[in-house]
Amino acid sequence: MSLINDALKRAKESQRNDPPSGARPLPPVESAARGGTGWILAVAAVLFLAALGLFIGPALFRHKASTVATAKTAGTPPPAAPVPAPVTRAAPAPPATNPPPAAPVEQPPKIQGIIFSATRPLAIVDGKTVNVGDRVGDFQVKQILKDSVVFQRSDGSQRTLQIGE
Repeated sequence: MSLINDALKRAKESQRNDPPSGARPLPPVESAARGGTGWILAVAAVLFLAALGLFIGPALFRHKASTVATAKTAGTPPPAAPVPAPVTRAAPAPPATNPPPAAPVEQPPKIQGIIFSATRPLAIVDGKTVNVGDRVGDFQVKQILKDSVVFQRSDGSQRTLQIGE
């Protein structure tokens, strides 16, 4: 153990001696002045907020843009204000026999949008999302294409309707 201690003492003494000839001692290291780095943090904060606005801003407004685009593709005009009918008084009609009821006219469905996918296409018809095979009133959805839907009535006749029809 004393041999190790002796070796350590000699190593310390050799380090305390002057550096070898021809080499200059190194100057002590001084820390840099602090105080010029505050502006870097402020610039980093501003850049972070700007990047956050660039990424979140479009995401917030994308929803409104897609709603407007859906309304334009569906071809639905904005709702008009109701116009009141003029009030007129008519003379009472003489009693008549009841005419036979008119046959109800089946209105074709209205296509408001199409979400086309080769594996599972969907269509928005009369405000409801339908798949191939679903029924809409007297019509059954036979095929959904990129810009039209093929319907089949219960009597077997087929009708192809475009978006907005």
